[in-house]
Amino acid sequence: MSDERRLNFIWSAIKAKEPFHVQIPNIGKLVFRKIVPCVFIYRHPIGSKDKMLSNLAKSQLASIIIQRDSADVEILLRKIAVGIQEQFGSCLLVEVWSGLPDQSTDVSILVGQKGILPLAEYMHKNLQTEAQDIVSEIQKLKELPCPPDCDRIFSLKESLEKSIYIIGMSVRKSYQLSNGDYLPILLRHYRESLGKILLRVFFEYVRLFTDQNPATFRFNLRKEITSNVFEIDRALTAESQRFDFLLLVTPVNVPEAWESFKKSRFSKMPVFQYRPMPIDPDLVKRNLYNLRIEDIYDPTIAYLFRDKRRELDEMMSMLADRNTEDFMHGSLQIFGNVSDKLLQIAQSILTVIAHNTMPTSRAEKKLNAREFAQLAREEIAYLSSQAPDFHTTVRVRSDISGVMVNRGVLNIGADYQISPERAPALIQHEVGTHIATYFNGKAQPLQLFSLGVPGYEQLQEGLAVLSEYLIGGLSNQRLRILAGRVIAVRNMLMGHSFMDTFALLMEDYQFSDEMSFNITMRVYRGGGLTKDALYLQGLIELISYIKNGQDLKLLTVGKIREDYIPIIQDLIQRGYMNMPVITPRYLSGTYDEQLDFIKNEGSIFKLIQ
Repeated sequence: MSDERRLNFIWSAIKAKEPFHVQIPNIGKLVFRKIVPCVFIYRHPIGSKDKMLSNLAKSQLASIIIQRDSADVEILLRKIAVGIQEQFGSCLLVEVWSGLPDQSTDVSILVGQKGILPLAEYMHKNLQTEAQDIVSEIQKLKELPCPPDCDRIFSLKESLEKSIYIIGMSVRKSYQLSNGDYLPILLRHYRESLGKILLRVFFEYVRLFTDQNPATFRFNLRKEITSNVFEIDRALTAESQRFDFLLLVTPVNVPEAWESFKKSRFSKMPVFQYRPMPIDPDLVKRNLYNLRIEDIYDPTIAYLFRDKRRELDEMMSMLADRNTEDFMHGSLQIFGNVSDKLLQIAQSILTVIAHNTMPTSRAEKKLNAREFAQLAREEIAYLSSQAPDFHTTVRVRSDISGVMVNRGVLNIGADYQISPERAPALIQHEVGTHIATYFNGKAQPLQLFSLGVPGYEQLQEGLAVLSEYLIGGLSNQRLRILAGRVIAVRNMLMGHSFMDTFALLMEDYQFSDEMSFNITMRVYRGGGLTKDALYLQGLIELISYIKNGQDLKLLTVGKIREDYIPIIQDLIQRGYMNMPVITPRYLSGTYDEQLDFIKNEGSIFKLIQ
């Protein structure tokens, strides 16, 4: 066991984060399917291995099953724990052993470190709710937990210094008869219940005690997604489709409000009107929290659903708070703030694109709503040629202003006009991105990816703006608008009024009066919507993504965000997601030269013409 070559191999694998399987003849085995900051340890007596605990260990991502009386076993465990800690900043060891027959509960959870107590309580609570017939308790110790007749791996002081946490689990063998025979149904029940809870505990540990993204570790070990996953996915979809958030927070009288504002010579605050609320936010919340997401075995998918439920909950609160100050606080929770760095970039863009160098607008004939709708239908036909099941439509409506995609349908305001030069870029933005990703998401087994995972807007809008650039339609004026939106959001968050932000855009940044109104209206709608800052932020982060050589087509698999990509790759590998069935025109290969430019030279300022 003290073989230096073996230890060096293990250390090298941990450092490189490479999976390894080490068999130590007649002593034990170390199986690390993935290098994670959580290790399951089972030190068993010679010739006496508990079948349930052994199988439980084998179900974990990183496990050590070893004889407790072997020489230097504690030294080996110490070195592995330290190696893990050096990679992740901390390490959790969960050690199990067979409890004595007179143990008062089925599972005794033992902790000696105050810092890890919340995680032990989380484990205890899950046992109480998930496996009520498995009785558990928490024991607080003055030393670190340790199996009987074993040496402690660390002292309490040393573990605290090294940020190594240890939870002990003493399991009474209720699944075994006195003659040594196992009760197979009860044994399986213990193994599956404890395995499910341990996955959640590990997931929570990574989320709360490290700076890692737990989704990247793919804690799901089952190849099969259970039926309750699809049931909850359908339920979340049903609740999401009961309302359209952007329609409900966007005024229905924008043209009339602009005319009134203009007539007052910009001195009278415009009055905006909104659609009636078609739902009861409290009822939707009740339905959301009646979903038994806690029953999902796979913690990664459970995390996705809890994340989406939280977002829908916050949206319900925002809709209930529409036209109040609390609306903006909800927007910060969902769409985020404007960082100082983003503000500086926006200001720099507006400085570089000096107002007096802007091309003067020509008095050219503009396309009306129906002419633009025809262009959109032609692009939809192009996408439909790739997938026979792709069906959608374009609607010209009198109750909206501008252009908006709603559940894969393009809605165009009846009074909408657009220049022929701008139209192709907007087609790729709305049809090539928003509609294409919606239908790619609809083609997935989990409909969550057509609705949009929480926080998908930043990547989605960044990709949509990138599409404008790739086809040659991202003008300096368009970049100015994106930067102006960031300025407006930041100004609103600083407590300035609609009138103040309108004046700032028009007087300090030389936007036209109508453009200043439109930007300000979008930012202040509903009570304060910070979403419009995401367009520029998303484009900046997407440029970095491209420069790192990442796959752009994967981003069109549905409405996703970048840090979900490891989850998506895992689901594709397991057969529970498909690669995109529709490829937008701008990713068809025609515009590879522009992509190569971004990859080699790209920065947001390189996109300025």
